[in-house]
Amino acid sequence: MKLLLLLLLLPVQARAADRDVSVNVYSLHKFSAITVEPAGGGSAAAGHALAGAGRFSAKGSSVSFDGRHKAGPAKTLRASGGIWLSGKGLPRRLYHGELVFTAQKGRLRIANLLSLEPYIAGVVSGEAADFSHAEAYKAQAVAARTYALKHYRAHSGEGFNLCDSTHCQLYTGADNIRAKARAAAEATAGEILLYRGAPAETYYHSACGGRTEDMTYVWPYEAKPYLVSVKDGPTGRPYCSIAPGFRWKTKIYYTGLTRLARQAGWLVSDEEARGLKITAWGTSGRAAELEITTQRRKVAVPATEFYHGIGRRAGWNAIRSSWFRILNGRDYVFLDGVGSGHGVGLCQWGAEGMARRGFKYREILKHYYPGTEINHD
Repeated sequence: MKLLLLLLLLPVQARAADRDVSVNVYSLHKFSAITVEPAGGGSAAAGHALAGAGRFSAKGSSVSFDGRHKAGPAKTLRASGGIWLSGKGLPRRLYHGELVFTAQKGRLRIANLLSLEPYIAGVVSGEAADFSHAEAYKAQAVAARTYALKHYRAHSGEGFNLCDSTHCQLYTGADNIRAKARAAAEATAGEILLYRGAPAETYYHSACGGRTEDMTYVWPYEAKPYLVSVKDGPTGRPYCSIAPGFRWKTKIYYTGLTRLARQAGWLVSDEEARGLKITAWGTSGRAAELEITTQRRKVAVPATEFYHGIGRRAGWNAIRSSWFRILNGRDYVFLDGVGSGHGVGLCQWGAEGMARRGFKYREILKHYYPGTEINHD
């Protein structure tokens, strides 16, 4: 049985409409120990005053605090004040709410239990850090809240609701919450997007490049009438054209493409990439399928898989979206592209562009999720 240590921090004031959410923090890291420090006076851990730094560690399925206070099954420890977490290879972060420490095979797993609205303020701060306009922040808050409720049980089999990476939504604790993000969460508290009375799938991305994409060309999911391709503003001057790096170019030598394609499993060890072309397009004009030519065959690769496969191995700035044209050189391919991200749903920089032109957050959401309506959960 997993053994638990619970660290209860100063509760964040929650509205009656708030739900609680459990978020796995440091979800992309593997570690067996972490340091805790009080953010203010009066903190305690494991039933003892926490005047300075303390340390949680895991050994097998057992958790201990400062090597002395070992947790039994589901044991709860309480504290007041915020808590800073830090450790080797871990960014230092501040958390409020409740922290649940679990050990599994000598690794720590930490879940942050907090009210939904403070979590949404944290997500908006992480996902929309470059916004400047309040209406764009509000649109992001409603989309993020809807996504959280729609995917509330995404990790329930692992003992928490959501993770803190972009697999769910980016959440880095309480230290970096922006005032505008907090205000947006408060102004839209409880509001979610509905389609036929149920929470919508509110996917979002950085910059669509001029037109969002129909979801069915990006993922093999059941079609959603509100996740269709919509034009992002005037021709030649889309709302998201204000995004940094809106237009991008990448040169990939065939030697590099061969290595990356082998790592991704598209090519076998003795195959060499000798050509790359687009063989199918989505509604927006994005690539839907690509074809890699080798010395003996042609290999079809879905464009979304290509975008993710190259991004994970060469960095996400190598190929920023699946909207590009390909120019073939003697020993390389040149990708000339626009936009950033998968292109489905809310275009974040488009929302910012619309807000700057006077659109309100409800108008922004209806534009990117046509046929949905805003209501309270």
